[in-house]
Amino acid sequence: MTFKYRRATPHDAETLRALHVLTFPTDDHENYLEGFWWIVEDAGEPCAFAGMRESFTLPGALYLSRCGVLASHRGKGIQRTLLTRRLAHAKRIYAPAAISTTLNNIPSANNLIRAGFRLYRPEDPWGSAGTLYWLKELT
Repeated sequence: MTFKYRRATPHDAETLRALHVLTFPTDDHENYLEGFWWIVEDAGEPCAFAGMRESFTLPGALYLSRCGVLASHRGKGIQRTLLTRRLAHAKRIYAPAAISTTLNNIPSANNLIRAGFRLYRPEDPWGSAGTLYWLKELT
């Protein structure tokens, strides 16, 4: 399978919203016009997305806010590739660090560990009980 990875534009906001509903049906929506977003297509059809924005809790850091892959496309390395692309972009814009969170998601946690993220404890945790907080220094 060959997937097309591309940076999203403001015109993709509804596609991002639809992918979010399909992959995180009970979660609140993000601002799809804020930060940096990517869409993955398979034969022209959207199958995954990822976002990254400024961190509200760690000055200068970027927060990998969301990464959703349709169930039919999981296990094909899409999440890992989106993680790599977001980290490369963060380095290009000289972000000192990247942070992310996981909740009851072992495959995502393993991808973060493989990418060099380590668990950390933020001063003011914002997630629900059981949230794991991840940090990777980029400088």
